Amino acid sequence: EDLERVLMGGVVPADAGVGSEKLPADFGFDPLELSTKDYFKQVQNFVLNFFPESNKRPEQEPEGGAAMPTAGFVGEEARPPALILRDYREAEIRHGRLAMLAAVIWPLQEILDRLFIPNSFGSTTVIYGGPTLPYLPLIMTFLMLNLGYLDIYSSEIKKNESGDAFLPGECFWDPLCILEGTPDSMKRNMQEREILNGRAAMIAVAAYIFEEAMTHQPIVSLPTNALLFEPAYQVPFIQQWLDCVAMGQCIDYRL
Repeated sequence: EDLERVLMGGVVPADAGVGSEKLPADFGFDPLELSTKDYFKQVQNFVLNFFPESNKRPEQEPEGGAAMPTAGFVGEEARPPALILRDYREAEIRHGRLAMLAAVIWPLQEILDRLFIPNSFGSTTVIYGGPTLPYLPLIMTFLMLNLGYLDIYSSEIKKNESGDAFLPGECFWDPLCILEGTPDSMKRNMQEREILNGRAAMIAVAAYIFEEAMTHQPIVSLPTNALLFEPAYQVPFIQQWLDCVAMGQCIDYRL
């Protein structure tokens, strides 16, 4: 009953599904119907089979009228599809946040290497290693540790207070009060932008990995990436066009 009340009146509606537009950035694309398969629960059961003692925990009573948490549930009963979809969306948001950090820090690290240690630049890649400045990797490690702390912090709140009534990706941490008092439509727009940017960043990081693995060169030095990581006036074909314009030798296509 608590679970149904949460799903019917809470943050993830009971009829949420791919194509229902109940969650932000839902385009109805799930050809393999993965959103209905509870692989989280299957992996949990598989892992817990190695630790049979963990299945003998006493039943936990909800505190302060909170709904019983089911995010870590490992019983035999099937979970509602809305909760399965919510967990997949939560995993997508977490990976997207890490990917957005990596998509910026990865090329920035190589640009700094090219500026400050040019002698070793070209022989160092993120994939294959080599001499590099330590600052940005340390910053990335610090940010990842803080994200891990926020995950633990939010998990405790979900366990003791909110139960299943939480948004995917919710960390219960907003020090600048950005979302305080904002209408639901604005919150949905911000969530949608975060998800879309996270998806683009995951594709970008996958492209970084593929390019460096195939070429053994830093991504910022590849000609195909010149428009992304070089000033426009230093890109060869743009240089040629600017020279042509300056000398008045370009064809005027204007009517």
